[in-house]
Amino acid sequence: MKLAIREGMVPGQTLPEQLAWLERLGLDAIELHSGALDLPPNELRAIFAASPIEAAALEGRPVLVHPDPKERAAGKELTRERLHLAAELGAVGVLLVPQFGRQPALPDLSPLKTAAELEREIFVRQLQELAPAAAAAGRPLFLEPLNRYEAYLVNRLEQGTAFADQVGTDIRIMADFFHMNIEEADIAASIRAAGQQIVYVHVADSNRLQPGRGHLDFRPGFAALKETGYDGYLGIECRVAGPFDEAIRESAALLRDLWSAA
Repeated sequence: MKLAIREGMVPGQTLPEQLAWLERLGLDAIELHSGALDLPPNELRAIFAASPIEAAALEGRPVLVHPDPKERAAGKELTRERLHLAAELGAVGVLLVPQFGRQPALPDLSPLKTAAELEREIFVRQLQELAPAAAAAGRPLFLEPLNRYEAYLVNRLEQGTAFADQVGTDIRIMADFFHMNIEEADIAASIRAAGQQIVYVHVADSNRLQPGRGHLDFRPGFAALKETGYDGYLGIECRVAGPFDEAIRESAALLRDLWSAA
């Protein structure tokens, strides 16, 4: 297991400064999602080549069911580029939130199709068009289920795996403990059912603070991940209470202890 953290949480004005901070705190990787992805690919490669910190994952744009076809097309093109970049940087793949919002953005075409049915079909079609790029890169596009208060299309791991199963092995899922704490009746059982479809993990406590500041017991879920053979990144994605560096160090130590004990 390795510990990663989301780029937007990392102090520093430049990516090299951020990687140096991660090295000082003893973390392993960074999840790229904002300013760093605007850098030229050759500059990104050089920065990571000069640091022991890894690129854990890259973020895609959540526009594959956007009402505007131009936005959907631009989102697919960006995702293809980032899949290629993920391969160059040695990242797991590209993280994709299927959509944001508690209601469909597309119109209801009942009785032909409801808005939700239409969005599901479009989403599958979009994933099918992106799967060849993931296969060529040798890196999956993986879906992040979000809780019902943030999204409606994919809330639980089983919903994510259902989309992945329709498309093929180049589409996988990730597991986020904060969202699972809201949506899954049994986190460990859901992880076991998803099995090797899970290629990335986010960790935050029950209150969206850093692990150790809420009431979420990570150990059953960690044990289930181990049973499925998962030994990848735990990506810290949360708000932080307390002095920042100290809070991240404490949380990282806790996560390593809980993983070892699971």
